[in-house]
Amino acid sequence: MNEERPELRLVPVRALTTAGWITGTLHVPRAMPLLDFLEEDRTFVSLSDARLPTGNDVPFFALAKSAIVLLQPKPEELVEAVTRTSGRSRLRQVSCFFDGGLVMGTLALPGDHRVSDELLAAKGFVVLGHCTIGVDAPTKTPVMEAGIHVIVHAPRLIGVTEVK
Repeated sequence: MNEERPELRLVPVRALTTAGWITGTLHVPRAMPLLDFLEEDRTFVSLSDARLPTGNDVPFFALAKSAIVLLQPKPEELVEAVTRTSGRSRLRQVSCFFDGGLVMGTLALPGDHRVSDELLAAKGFVVLGHCTIGVDAPTKTPVMEAGIHVIVHAPRLIGVTEVK
């Protein structure tokens, strides 16, 4: 049987994993929002032209979704996730703590939701906008950097707090 494959778009990403930063290109169905792709029931996502934390470049890498702490796609890719919010949305400033660092950013919530409501319902990935990422460096000062948007893997978080 020859199953038709959907047309794909290439999405350059940088992923912070439990082993360190991995860069590469995701192959996402053209008509599917990135967030929906990440939420699909699969154990791995495929990266091409990947650079591993060891510095090795490999043509293909199957990345376990369970190892992803956060994912940073190219900025224009995130418009699809941000536009899911309606005019009734409220923006909340949050800090998300994970093993080895934190990410601070803006979480868009439905008007009647609290941060805790959103996180209790989160099973997979959550989008934060206007982010600052802080990652502990083993031998020197922690590294802080800005990001337009970051997709955070909720199960990898230690905790989240709303910043007032």
